[in-house]
Amino acid sequence: MENISIWNDLSWILDIRSPALLVFFETISLAGYPTFLILFISFGYFFWSPLRFSRVAMLLFISGLINAFLKVYFQDPRPPSEFMLDPRVGNSFGWPSGHSQIAVTLWGLLAYELKKRWISLSAGLLILAIAFSRLYLGVHDLGDVISGLLIGLLILILWQSAVNLKIYEQLSKEIWILLILIFQLIFFLFYPQLEGHEPSIWFLGVMLGWYLGISNININTGNLSYIFICIISTIVVFLAMILITQLEENLGADTYSGYLISYSLGMTFSLIVTWFIPRTWRLLKLAS
Repeated sequence: MENISIWNDLSWILDIRSPALLVFFETISLAGYPTFLILFISFGYFFWSPLRFSRVAMLLFISGLINAFLKVYFQDPRPPSEFMLDPRVGNSFGWPSGHSQIAVTLWGLLAYELKKRWISLSAGLLILAIAFSRLYLGVHDLGDVISGLLIGLLILILWQSAVNLKIYEQLSKEIWILLILIFQLIFFLFYPQLEGHEPSIWFLGVMLGWYLGISNININTGNLSYIFICIISTIVVFLAMILITQLEENLGADTYSGYLISYSLGMTFSLIVTWFIPRTWRLLKLAS
């Protein structure tokens, strides 16, 4: 019988599976997929703090791109199909776990910035739950998950170190746009070429568009109206995401013109979230 390392062995997970736990961990796992992340960040942008959630968004963009690069570079296979219960992973690679990495960067950053004990405890439990959900659903082994957590923690530490050094405040917006474009160009040029695992040009456009469109918002209504406006705005974001991603799939192609279309659509989506919706609020005198 072949010896399997503890880092790769998932046989133990079969003994603790149950219908109720399966539903629970499938639900928890949704918190690591792009749809939830975009809607959560958009709602936070509208409801809470545009600047804070723009920082969160930029960190997630960076973390997501690094994770995509590492997956395709190392091409580490996922666990055997008999363990896998999440068809959304498709033909993607395993190492490192994107859910684990993103969970640390997202919830870790919010916990650090808010500095409240109950939030830090909740964030820690949610990070562990998301990471364990990937084991429970059989789409990652222990090595994938632990690596994702550590890489996410390293990215978070480097990010916060840069924030503490006030690097952001020392450079103009034009310089930051140039740095984002240079980062994206390096990412695109060095991204491993593998059919079926091409880089998301749309995602790169979303990153730049978000930075370009950042707006500061002050809602002029009461609490209930405020929440209602934010919910409606998030629904608009969801519909825009469906429409624009569908356009990107239909119009985008593996050519330079196709890349330009995908990039432009990504920027358009972010500008709808960060600029167009807040500007509409102002025109309707709902915000200042």
